[in-house]
Amino acid sequence: MRWLKILTSTLLVFAVSGFDLNNETDFYPSKKVAFEKCEDWKDKGNVIVFKTTINIAEEASRFTVEHPVPISASFDTTTAKLQHAERLYEWNKLMQTFLIRHPTKSIKVNSRICEYEHKTKLFLGYENKQIQEGAWKDENGKRGQMVKVKSFRY
Repeated sequence: MRWLKILTSTLLVFAVSGFDLNNETDFYPSKKVAFEKCEDWKDKGNVIVFKTTINIAEEASRFTVEHPVPISASFDTTTAKLQHAERLYEWNKLMQTFLIRHPTKSIKVNSRICEYEHKTKLFLGYENKQIQEGAWKDENGKRGQMVKVKSFRY
């Protein structure tokens, strides 16, 4: 009977303290060590790189960085106006060609991330099981989500 009381009180203490059996909690002597351990854990996770199309606003912005809009300082003569119009025409043709190609960009996604929580003095380790298990796809319902799986307390 006495062991039942001890077991019950132990479980009660775990429940009241917020102890979570599903999450691993590691204790470290300093914030720096906890951060390094969390980063090491993150680096051992999988990384995926996928290509996605750039939206129209992003495409236009990227193009204007690479190819600035031609500007003319003066339109004193008809020849200067015609030359400026020709440069604008060529620039517009380049812009149309650029937009038709539907440029893509590469996005790198880690399966694990570390997040610092100042109040509780710990680094939380989140993991996306879809990425970690290699089942991730850039489709609805197949991207997974980050779930807290580990704590690095100092």
